Amino acid sequence: MLAGLVSCMTLLGTATSAIALDSFDKIEVHSAFGVKEYRNVKVMGMTDKGVKIVHDGGIAVVPADALPQSWNAKNVPPEATKPSSGKPDEGTDAADTVVKPAAVLKQFDPRCLVFIKTDKGSGSGFIATVNGKSYVYTNAHVICGGPGGFTSKLVSVKTGTGRTIPIPYRLELSAVYDPSAPHGLEDMARFPVALKDDEVAYEFADENAVPEMGGRVTAFGNSLGGDVLTKLEGQILATGIDRIEVSCEIVPGNSGGPVVDEKNRVVGISTYADIAEKRDIWTSGTRFGQVRRFALRPEKVTKWRPITYLALIDGLKQLTAFDRDTLSLAAACFVNPKPNRGGFDVPTVQKGNYVVRQIIVDGSTSTLGAVIAGGIARVNQRLGAGKSTISIAGVTPVFAQFFADVAAASESQSNSVSTTDRAPFLKQFIPQLLQERLDVHEEFVRQSARFR
Repeated sequence: MLAGLVSCMTLLGTATSAIALDSFDKIEVHSAFGVKEYRNVKVMGMTDKGVKIVHDGGIAVVPADALPQSWNAKNVPPEATKPSSGKPDEGTDAADTVVKPAAVLKQFDPRCLVFIKTDKGSGSGFIATVNGKSYVYTNAHVICGGPGGFTSKLVSVKTGTGRTIPIPYRLELSAVYDPSAPHGLEDMARFPVALKDDEVAYEFADENAVPEMGGRVTAFGNSLGGDVLTKLEGQILATGIDRIEVSCEIVPGNSGGPVVDEKNRVVGISTYADIAEKRDIWTSGTRFGQVRRFALRPEKVTKWRPITYLALIDGLKQLTAFDRDTLSLAAACFVNPKPNRGGFDVPTVQKGNYVVRQIIVDGSTSTLGAVIAGGIARVNQRLGAGKSTISIAGVTPVFAQFFADVAAASESQSNSVSTTDRAPFLKQFIPQLLQERLDVHEEFVRQSARFR
């Protein structure tokens, strides 16, 4: 996202239902970004986003399960929420919602396959019964996206026969993470689903079984997001502790779909393709010089981290804002004093794929972007009022204060991102986001040396 530029250098819904307007001394909301505490809480109403409250800090919308169990029992339908047990338990191996299991699938059935759409793209999923409960399984990246394209909305979940599955109130992300195994088991998500009496579901291959190399498999999914079920046949080329390599020609859109064996058991979830960077005499003419395709083994995920959908989307928005703020900081490296020292000149020049002025204007709605845009406006207002050229001694402290304020805000934001607790899939991106910020931050500080 930043390469071109750097190289040149509370949801509030409308109340929709009547509920008990009780008061509470304190409530806590657990999310991917930690625990947020609200004091002197008074319930104002229910919205389509959650419970609207007023508290010491203002107004907010919180998940219903943040309120006491006794309040939920009186006001919220059992299917909509459940009492929170506190901080998400990374050792949980099943969803809290009990769902009647479906009959095990013995042959292809489009009712078991799922199309998933977000505002950032399309992917696949499938329905499986595990430990007596039925879930929709998919990749975490299908639901969450990634740097430069984190999801801000889950648009729809539909089966291969067109039945709409409600957007989940609560879902789970894999809590299994191995930093030495890129594209590992952290890239998996699931949520409980209620099925009709006549509906069926996949089952997983045995956890301790080793997928047979050379065994025939089929990958089902929404290839290239065409909203049609595709059937890609192939075989298992290699097996690993947490994944298999397949010859099925999976492409974007297949992510999250099932890879099944000849007994219709799920042996993998289509996840990623790898194009070998090293091509030499050893790989020339072999499959290792071509695209390699991998599927994660879902039965190997033994720990799940529950999170509400609203908390997940809120966390993704914060990461998106941090990424966007880094771009604003990069643009701020190119502001210069006006010829008469009457303030900053924000150029309309293009750096890489970006126009400096537009980046600063568009970024003013984000946390750091607001500090930058607001700081430039204050400097210009203070220094631009004079009709004559201001001395260097007079403007230097004003410019220096701008750089100091922005640098401090950047450091504070980076510290917050680096210390907040997250599910492994999101946590793996933090070093990348922080390194990009550090590179730009250091350049910004170097630019400030002119005004010391």
